[in-house]
Amino acid sequence: MSQAAKKPAKSRVNTTKRHRTQPIPSSLQKVSGYGTLTIYQMEASPFWYARYYEDGKIVRRSLKVADKKEAIKAAKKVFVDLKHRKMNNLPFTKASGFEVCARGLLKENEARAARGELSKQKIQYDTARLESDLLPHFGKYEVADVDYGVISSYINGLSKPDRPLSINSLKIHLSHIKTILKYAQRMGVITSLPAFPKLKTVDNARSWFNSGEYGALHSVCRANIGKSVTVRAKDGKFLRNVMITQELYDLVIFMHNSFIRPTDVKVLQHKHVAVIRGKETYLRLTHPPTKNHASPVVTLEMAVEVYDRLLERQKKEGFGKPDDYLFQPEQKNRDYALRNLSRQFDQLLRLANLKEAAGGESRTLYSLRHTCIMNRLIKGDNISLLTLARSARTSVEMIDRFYAKHLTAEMNIEQLQSNRFDRDDDAVKPSKPAKSRQTAPRKKK
Repeated sequence: MSQAAKKPAKSRVNTTKRHRTQPIPSSLQKVSGYGTLTIYQMEASPFWYARYYEDGKIVRRSLKVADKKEAIKAAKKVFVDLKHRKMNNLPFTKASGFEVCARGLLKENEARAARGELSKQKIQYDTARLESDLLPHFGKYEVADVDYGVISSYINGLSKPDRPLSINSLKIHLSHIKTILKYAQRMGVITSLPAFPKLKTVDNARSWFNSGEYGALHSVCRANIGKSVTVRAKDGKFLRNVMITQELYDLVIFMHNSFIRPTDVKVLQHKHVAVIRGKETYLRLTHPPTKNHASPVVTLEMAVEVYDRLLERQKKEGFGKPDDYLFQPEQKNRDYALRNLSRQFDQLLRLANLKEAAGGESRTLYSLRHTCIMNRLIKGDNISLLTLARSARTSVEMIDRFYAKHLTAEMNIEQLQSNRFDRDDDAVKPSKPAKSRQTAPRKKK
């Protein structure tokens, strides 16, 4: 091969960019007499590192020293520690490893979930995120070496065209990392937390149904009960048939009058429902905590009518017992139960031509909760935001940031222009100030 042909390959080698966590080739040095033990430096840290191969595994340790002679001494101690661990069938991983701390936190949270302090769904999400994203990136680091650059590199790696995560999703990843590092701090592995990248918060309010849209949704649902809808893929291939059921009709009205989230639907059982009939008629829902909120959900009166109808029908079908679920009681897999109802609702939206809001936002079952809250903000008689937040199992801040995002002053123009004094009632009119009595000036004597 000619010299000219070799030059392009040499050029490609020279332009290859080395990651900041990879060893600097010129710093690599084997420690004589200690097998595969090697010390090296990398651009991401001022300290020396030790690398050792044992039983097909690579063990890396930060030596916490910047001097080469001290690094060799520290590396030898690492070697002795690893041999001791092998002889005693102990794991090679140090307690200061990111993975060890991450799994320690997960185990602690699993215990909290068993006590009812955390939801099982959170544990599932955290485990999936840890295995698929966090450990592949952070698993090779000691906790003390996780700095701003390492975290920023991780976030930038998630922001790819093939996986367009939203800002809020990226914030969840950052929160998970910070929680792990805080756990490490509590365990005494590190003394302080590193700086974290700043992400601009974008509040994306969910879509809702105004009065006309909800009326159309209600009518289309009632008219299509018992009818089957064929679902096809984009290429026209048959996927499934979905039937619009009486149960979906009840669910639409129930959610529209009860503030509940779709995730509440899959856990709500008859034992969680108390029917209150008196001066005010409503349901009190005391299902398991959702999003760290456990306050009872108080419904509107229409929800009672729906519940009575649903309970009567279920008892005829052999359900309706305290441990039975309000919706899809025959389905033991509750994730599938919610998915089945969501599929029906999705087809209902398409039948009613309401799948997308005017602004282009896609509607889901969650839109019914948003609609229920919005209706109270618009139609409620000077309703307290704190009361509304309690019943919706959220906070006043969340209502303002997300649910009331579509609320405009014009929607409450009557309240905006209202006067606390009734003009037709003289009794409550503010009295006019009495005119001051003019006294004649005294004559000088």
